[in-house]
Amino acid sequence: MRRVKLVVSDFHIGTGRYRPDGTRNPIEDFYFGEKFIEFLEYHRTGEFHDAEVELIVNGDFFNLLQLSEVAPEGDLFTERVCVELIQHVFEGHERVFDALAHFNKDARRSITFIMGNHDPGLVFDGVQRLLRERIGGRIDFYVDHYDFDEVHIEHGNQFDALNAFDTKKLFLTRGLPEPVVNLPWGSQYLIHVMTREKLRRPWIDKVTPHHRLLRWALFNDTRWFLGVAWRSFLFLLRSVFVPRKVGRFKLGTLLKAIWRYHPSPTLEREARAQMEAKGYRTVIYGHTHIAMYREYDNGGVYVNCGSWNHVTSLDLGNLGRLVRLTYAFLEWNSDEGRWTPHLREWKGYHRVVEELYR
Repeated sequence: MRRVKLVVSDFHIGTGRYRPDGTRNPIEDFYFGEKFIEFLEYHRTGEFHDAEVELIVNGDFFNLLQLSEVAPEGDLFTERVCVELIQHVFEGHERVFDALAHFNKDARRSITFIMGNHDPGLVFDGVQRLLRERIGGRIDFYVDHYDFDEVHIEHGNQFDALNAFDTKKLFLTRGLPEPVVNLPWGSQYLIHVMTREKLRRPWIDKVTPHHRLLRWALFNDTRWFLGVAWRSFLFLLRSVFVPRKVGRFKLGTLLKAIWRYHPSPTLEREARAQMEAKGYRTVIYGHTHIAMYREYDNGGVYVNCGSWNHVTSLDLGNLGRLVRLTYAFLEWNSDEGRWTPHLREWKGYHRVVEELYR
């Protein structure tokens, strides 16, 4: 039997393109639901009809960090709150989850979710149970990484000092009525600072490399630049010195993480290090929103899935607004006894007209 694994990441699915009152939702990042539905159907039928196909969602499928309009408790991500947020996402993208259920009803299909920094709710049993009930079929969950047959898959945020979870302390419980996810500083910054900016400039967190945006804003949008710099500084002070339910950060640790932060990492160095240390033949990450495929002399392959979101590139080699619906395609080679990795782009079916805004 043919065996195939599809790896996607960084959809950042929110509560839908439109609010209940019909106005546009500036927080929503995922505009390719119909393309994804076609993607699932394509890999369910035709040449894949009799194949064993696993869909691996490599983190940040959900954008739970930026659902401020339906998450009044801010950064208190309890199991109850995360279940409610996922239900809002179901309502906003009903056809997507119907398609996932249709894809997964065949015994030869399965879905694996890996947690990313934008969907920390996947750590809770209640959220996992809700997804199993909504989609059905075989579904597996991994909080950190997924390994099989010399292949290593993880989201990649653990290599990003500002967005790495404390794996030894995933929950905060002291003085709290129920466990709360111990969010990294980068996640809290996104909730309390960047979400407000995104309401005014929806593209703000989809520009790469980010340092060029800041450099441009300094000279061309100085008032906004100074405002966001001031709000960022105030949040840093609050997160260090003001007591909060989710605790405080140590100044030295936080400054060290900010110093180490790279605005547009490829994670290629980290992938090679894991290959050398643990003998992986294939390493697959997401997180960076930069699709990559690299082959090395030792036979190792690094693939980054990229993102199914609009990205604005300020790099001269890729200047402009980009949309590349990329994914990793793994197929079992029985002659060599290994998975053969590919980086592919889903083009979808031709449409004469596509709805951008209604």
